[in-house]
Amino acid sequence: MGTEYKGYQSLQDDFKFYQKKTPKGVSLQNKRNSTIILKFKINGKSKSKGCNCTFTLDGMAKAVTKAHKVANALKSFTSESDFWEWYEKEIQDIGKLENDLLTFKDAITRNE
Repeated sequence: MGTEYKGYQSLQDDFKFYQKKTPKGVSLQNKRNSTIILKFKINGKSKSKGCNCTFTLDGMAKAVTKAHKVANALKSFTSESDFWEWYEKEIQDIGKLENDLLTFKDAITRNE
């Protein structure tokens, strides 16, 4: 993997590389060449869920990190509802608060 962008095929090759970095039981899939989804089994049922990662190099790296978190969570949660609540917050970033506070300097700079 080089840093030079060689086109869409290069991105596909990079995705194959990142797919090999996922933990056992969790895999990455490309959804219509725009987003990445995680595929895993919970309570014997196969699930494919979005992970809020784009089909870019940065998104691929984030998806692998999230795949490892999911693999660990699947081992630790005893309740499926608790797992899905955690998944929405930690993996899909639903309901997470973002720190959008500005310093006085940043606020003044924006208003100039």
